[in-house]
Amino acid sequence: MRGLAIVLALFTSGCAPAATRPQDVLAAYSHALAAGRHDDAYRLMSEEFRRQVTPSEFRRAMRDNPQEVRETIAALSRASDEATITARLHYGMGDELTMIIEGGAWRIDSPVLEFYSQRTPRDALRSFVRALEYRRHDVILSFVPSEYRRTMTIGQIRAMFEGEQRSKTMALLQNLRAHLDDPIETAGDRATMQYAEGFTVQFVREDGVWRIEDPD
Repeated sequence: MRGLAIVLALFTSGCAPAATRPQDVLAAYSHALAAGRHDDAYRLMSEEFRRQVTPSEFRRAMRDNPQEVRETIAALSRASDEATITARLHYGMGDELTMIIEGGAWRIDSPVLEFYSQRTPRDALRSFVRALEYRRHDVILSFVPSEYRRTMTIGQIRAMFEGEQRSKTMALLQNLRAHLDDPIETAGDRATMQYAEGFTVQFVREDGVWRIEDPD
C-alpha cells in the first residue's frame, strides 16, 4: 500500500524548481521514469516529499508498481501542455488567497472580496467571528436561520451583542478565535463543532448556505 501511495502522490507533489516552466519539469520527470532513471526523477520531487519518502522507498515503489508508473507517465504527458503554476497564501482567520501566472505575470485568482462566505461550516464560523469583531450586525443577521430571522431586526441583533452584553460578546469572540480550526462534524444539512469545555457551535444549511443556530 505504501508503494501505491507513493505512486499516487506523484500527481500532486510540488516539484518545479523556481525559474523553470512546469511543463519542462513534467517532461524531465516523465522521461526519467520512462528510462528507469529513478534517482533523477526523485531529485525533481519537493523537499517535503523527500523528507517523507527515502530514495530507496521511491525506487522500490517504481519497481513494484510498473503498470501504475506507465499510467503516470502517460497521464503526465497528456497534462504537460496544460500545466500552470499556482501559489497559495494563508492569512487572517484561515483565509486563503490563490495566485496563478497569466501571460508571464502573477494574478490573483481568489474571491478576495468575499469577506463573509457561508459555503462551508468552517467558512460560516470564520465569517461569523469576523462579523462579530467588526460589529457588522447586518451581516450577523444573515447567519440566523430563517425560522428566527423572519421576525428579527438588526436592532435586536445589536442589543444581543452590544451594550451590557459586550463583555459576553468579547468572551465569546476570544473563545471562538482560539478554536477556529477545531474539528467540525457534518451530517447532511447539519453540523456541530464542540470546543473549549462544554461549548458547541451548531450549524444548519439552508438554501445552499450555512447558518449558525447557536454559537455557544
